[in-house]
Amino acid sequence: MKSIFNALCSKGLPARDLKNANRVNLLAVLWALSLLVGSLLSQYYSLSVLVISLAFITHTVIGIAMVFAYKRYLTELDEMERKIQLDALALSVGVTIIGFSSYSILAKNGILPELNSAYLIALMALTYIAGIISGRLRYS
Repeated sequence: MKSIFNALCSKGLPARDLKNANRVNLLAVLWALSLLVGSLLSQYYSLSVLVISLAFITHTVIGIAMVFAYKRYLTELDEMERKIQLDALALSVGVTIIGFSSYSILAKNGILPELNSAYLIALMALTYIAGIISGRLRYS
């Protein structure tokens, strides 16, 4: 259990990489919160176009900042950690595409309800985390 926790917390990475990882994680949390707030506000209140536009711009700007922070994080990593990150990304994208396409067959035929996009984001994030833990355990 301790090794899984260490893998999840990036234990052993240089200080520069930890700083970059913390920046990415902070932006990811802010991005998710901006999505949550924007979704909840639009669900319970009738919002003006200005408020919707601000929520859209805020969420988009945070998302773009997160992508650039992650790109910087990847660029500055050593080869092994970069491989772990890219393997985890490939796993999460692959599982999400296969999961979405398989689910959509069932949804289009009325067997399951239409898929909520939040589930796809959650599936992608959880698969990415599992890929990171698996990679760090495998290569440590």
